Amino acid sequence: MAIISKLTIILIIAISFALAFLAFYLMSNLTKEQRKQQISEITSQLINFVLFLWLAKILLNLPLFVQDPLAALAYPSNSEAFYLAAIFTGILVYVKAKQGKIAGGRLAHTFLQIFLAASFIYEFIQMTWRENSFSLPYLVVFGLLLALLHVLQGRMNPLNQISIVLGAAAVGFFTINFMLPYLSIFGYIVEPWFLALFLAACFGLLINGPSN
Repeated sequence: MAIISKLTIILIIAISFALAFLAFYLMSNLTKEQRKQQISEITSQLINFVLFLWLAKILLNLPLFVQDPLAALAYPSNSEAFYLAAIFTGILVYVKAKQGKIAGGRLAHTFLQIFLAASFIYEFIQMTWRENSFSLPYLVVFGLLLALLHVLQGRMNPLNQISIVLGAAAVGFFTINFMLPYLSIFGYIVEPWFLALFLAACFGLLINGPSN
C-alpha cells in the first residue's frame, strides 16, 4: 500500500510538471527556440535533482547501503534528502551560471514560472482527487502568485517581476506556516528556513546570472 501511495505521488508530480511545461511553451513570450532551450535546461536540472535525491538517500543511510544496497535504495526519501538534493542542484546551477554555460537570470525566471504552475496543479490534484484539505491554502497562494506574475508580465523587466513575486511568495508561505502544522513542497515537509533559502537562491541567481 505504501509503495502504491508513493508511486501515485510520483505520477501526480510528473503530470504537474508536464502540464506546467506545456503551459509555459504555449504562453511564454520567448521565441520558439528559446522556449525549447529553457524547457530542456529545466528538465535537465530536474533530472539532476532526482539523481541527487538518490545520492542523498545513500549518503544519509550509508551504513545500511554498505550492508544492504537494495534496502537503502528502497528506503523512503525524507526531508533531509530533499534538502541535500536541492543544495547539490543549486550549487551545480550556480557553477554553470558563473561559467556562462547557462543564462542564470533567464533560467531563474523560467523556473519560477514552471515551479509555480506545477505546484498549483499538484495542489489542485491533491485537493480534488485525494481530498487533501491541507492543499487549499497552498492552492490559494500559488494561484495568487501565478496571477500576480501574469499581471506583471510585459509591464516590467524580469528582475522586478520576480523580485515582487518572490516577496509575495515569502509572505504567502510564512502565512501558511502559521495556518498549518507544517510546510511542504510536492509532499516533502520542509522547514521555513529552507523556503527562505530557496527564495533567496532564486533571487541571487536572477541578479547574478546573465539574462540572455
